[in-house]
Amino acid sequence: MSMHPWYDSWLERKNKYARTDEPFLSADQFASIAVGIGLPNIVQKSTFSFRNVKDGAERFLGESKSGEKPFARIYTRLGNPTTEYLEKVLFRLDCQHLIDAALAADERKPTIASLVCASGMGAIACTTFALVKSGSEIISGSVYGCTDSFFRSLEKFGVKTHFVDTSDVKKVEEALARSPNAAMVYLESPDNPTLNVSDIRAISKLAEARRIPFVVDNTFATPYLQQPFRLGADIVIQSLTKYVNGHSTSVAGVVIGPWSFMGEYLFPVYKDHGPTPSPFDSWLNSQGLQTLAVRMEQICDSADELARRLEAHPRVARVWFPGLASHPQHELAKRQMRRAGGMIAFELKDGFEPAQKLMNYFAGYTTPMELAVSLGSAISYIQHPASMTHSGIPEADRLARGITQGLVRWSVGLEGVETLWAAMDEGLKLAYA
Repeated sequence: MSMHPWYDSWLERKNKYARTDEPFLSADQFASIAVGIGLPNIVQKSTFSFRNVKDGAERFLGESKSGEKPFARIYTRLGNPTTEYLEKVLFRLDCQHLIDAALAADERKPTIASLVCASGMGAIACTTFALVKSGSEIISGSVYGCTDSFFRSLEKFGVKTHFVDTSDVKKVEEALARSPNAAMVYLESPDNPTLNVSDIRAISKLAEARRIPFVVDNTFATPYLQQPFRLGADIVIQSLTKYVNGHSTSVAGVVIGPWSFMGEYLFPVYKDHGPTPSPFDSWLNSQGLQTLAVRMEQICDSADELARRLEAHPRVARVWFPGLASHPQHELAKRQMRRAGGMIAFELKDGFEPAQKLMNYFAGYTTPMELAVSLGSAISYIQHPASMTHSGIPEADRLARGITQGLVRWSVGLEGVETLWAAMDEGLKLAYA
């Protein structure tokens, strides 16, 4: 029996409705849901009036006879109609198959829900606080630097995190065996920044056997390229700031998970901590979501070709990209991802010095790329994980994960292959001049 009261009933419903052999929503259906029937109004209000005292009381109990999210019309820290629209679309993109299966079975009880937060880290923090308590353990893969430092900070509250290479299923199994108080298994796939791919289906079985919630950060893949609920995930997180927004104009995150967990455990944390998105940010992310599928196809086309050219370049020591046959989890990526994504990591021969020159070249305003730490934008970004996004990770751990001083992370945008390659080739020449 799980230490989480909601888990056992969710597991039954997950195996009945969520897990499937079909790995993706069809591309056409995905695009249709994402476009929707038009963007909502921007409801730029903090406070909503009630029809009467009974209506207000019911909303605070989470009841609504009119079908809308009850908390979306109380106070915007609890929810907002514009954000509600975004939550519904994101929910459908990840879980349309679940909705269809439940309706076909005449299931009347809600199974799953979504909640948009003010940032990806807000989503991660709320989920973690809803799952752990003093004495809990977390099994974590190689993750984004702020996620890593957040997990480490929990030790002062008596929560211990064990970092393991989740691309090796055996290591996950061993970590679970020696962690009797594990309250969460958490991973990114592909991970940040080395793009290792974890076997979500296999790890879900290991977590289920011990009744431990399995959380997947799907930011790099997006729901277009990978749908973790179909593979056995219990909770899915994304930073919407990245590919969903697609233009670096907003910061937000989303949690999608079991209905009882979301309502009874996650929402109280969200309500009391206040990581609430503004209505305008939710509108911007709803707008970006409409073009996610077409942007991802173009970005994946470019990244596929650019990764191949990088791998063949005489100045490049190694390239990490799931679409390359040389990637250690290439076959796994083909099974569980629609395409390989838009992120590339690479290391230059001679390490940091030429890498620094290359990145400084892209800091100039005449190049079709920016030296910046975000990703998933129409704009291509290049950055240095060891001194930037992952600088808070202890050096020994960084090196063990392959985050060396010479590692460069490239988020491919929409500038086009030939434009980007011409600039990269020029930058590589200057790096060794």
